[in-house]
Amino acid sequence: MTSLYVKALAPCVAWLLCVGSAHAESVRDAQVLLENGQYQQAYELLKNDEDRILGTAEFDKLLAQAAAAAGMLNEATVALERLLQLDPNAVAARAELAKLYFAMSNFEQARHQFNRLLASTNNVGLVHDAQTHLATIDEKLAKRRKRPVFDPQLAERPVLSPVASTPGPTPIQTVAKTDLKVVMANARQLLQSAQPVAAYEALIAHEFEGSGDIDYDYLLGTTAIDAGKPDKATLALERVLAMDPNFAGARIDMGRAYMLLGNTIQAREEFDNVMRLNPPDPVKRQVDRFVAEIEQQTQVAKTTWSGFFGISFGRDSNVNSAPTDAEQYIPLFGHNVPLDESSLRTPSNYLGASGRIQVNHRVTDTVSVYAALDLDSQRNFQASQFDRTAADLRLGGIFNFSAQELELSLVTGKTYLEQHHYRNLVGVGIQWRLKVGQNNQLQGVTQFNRLTYPQRDFSVFDTDQMMIGVNWINMFGSNKEGLAFIAGYRGKETAPNGNPSGAKDFYGVRLGGQWGFNSKWALFSTFGISIADYDGIELSHQKSRADAQFEWTLGTNYLLWENWSLRPQINLTRRDSNIGLYDFERREISISFRRDWR
Repeated sequence: MTSLYVKALAPCVAWLLCVGSAHAESVRDAQVLLENGQYQQAYELLKNDEDRILGTAEFDKLLAQAAAAAGMLNEATVALERLLQLDPNAVAARAELAKLYFAMSNFEQARHQFNRLLASTNNVGLVHDAQTHLATIDEKLAKRRKRPVFDPQLAERPVLSPVASTPGPTPIQTVAKTDLKVVMANARQLLQSAQPVAAYEALIAHEFEGSGDIDYDYLLGTTAIDAGKPDKATLALERVLAMDPNFAGARIDMGRAYMLLGNTIQAREEFDNVMRLNPPDPVKRQVDRFVAEIEQQTQVAKTTWSGFFGISFGRDSNVNSAPTDAEQYIPLFGHNVPLDESSLRTPSNYLGASGRIQVNHRVTDTVSVYAALDLDSQRNFQASQFDRTAADLRLGGIFNFSAQELELSLVTGKTYLEQHHYRNLVGVGIQWRLKVGQNNQLQGVTQFNRLTYPQRDFSVFDTDQMMIGVNWINMFGSNKEGLAFIAGYRGKETAPNGNPSGAKDFYGVRLGGQWGFNSKWALFSTFGISIADYDGIELSHQKSRADAQFEWTLGTNYLLWENWSLRPQINLTRRDSNIGLYDFERREISISFRRDWR
């Protein structure tokens, strides 16, 4: 029978592999989302990954792209600034950062970045673009002016429904020299004719000349919302608020744009800023309607679920982890003793099924709780007496403190052998995670489990198990396609019901990694050594037991379709003991087919 501590550690190892795989997949998934125009979803996916492991230069570049496309310019500048700290000579990133500052009307920062760009590149296109922007910045700084805080027509704005564009002529006047007043008058005429898309196109054609003019930027922002382009609206409205932070109309419309992008947190911040200005009653009522809608959206978004289901086919050379030799030398008797047939190595083909459903609920921005049900079953065709079914229920809470994360968990479970109740599990765990640098994570784990065996013949194996561990995870590769980890642990098991082997001290180390060759293929492998020393004297062998167990896994994961994967793998296990009865070797070859829901 496989030692209980190996079974207890298996979920931890699987969790480590899943973490690395999830981070590598999130980058690829974000790229797909960006290609499909799902900017907010891509940003949130990358941001979740950043909360656990900070990105490389490529990661920050992708995060900046997603944030800018989702209208969160400040977030985009943070990612680009971090990228430039890693690589100060990344001229393309500096050019993008300068343009972002220009789009936000942060002209001093834009001037600084454009000047640094000119000093670090001879690229004719970049030099010309920088010089053009610097000349424009000088013009913009001389034109800034302010408007009234509250627009009398503010309360008449629609809640979230962009006006559909209706067919008709586009009476845009052609002017030899750009006259923003004429352009804006034509755009307003198109809006009155229910043609917001045409109005937006008329305005955006003159963004370079109009950027920095508060009237132009405000009209462009509101028109972009009505034309169904909230990501473009945030760019224009950021410029307005940079010039006049108390412009309530711009803040309300910025909130509307964020709502359309699905960023309810930023939207709520904008509406809270408006209420601090003590607006008139009609504006308050309008803001209250937006806030009520956010609350409704947030209630839906607070609770999410995920899960997977998989089936596997394989061959196990030793389903009962028993010794190969039919006879064992027993020192107490002074001769070999034949083993019962059920105690010998039993090979079998098998069919397995496993699954999980997990519900997560976000209590606050930093606190979330979850509940998960894990099911696992294996049917052995040639050894049905060792058929196994297990079910575990997990409850937990996660507390996120920027670079640190604390997780508390409770688990209860039951295991059945050949449809007979075999074992109960109750446990508590604490896990602490810390981001270290750009690509590393340090984890500390403490776990306490109580294992009880309801059948009288097995109750001698009841035990309380305590384990502590430290794990180090490193992500590498230009897109974090590589993962490496090393984990060390130490623990103790009691023997309250007189286990013949006595109480056990155990310790061990595991290391492994994964490499994604492309978006479809990934190769993974793990290797582990565990040592166990028992304090009891086994009378039949007249000595204390000591074991050393070695485990090796090699496999590959192939993505068949989105969320569907195929995983062939091989597991080799060997235990060497000073008591031959506990020696065994085991080889398992399997192929799994899995469907994930995220």
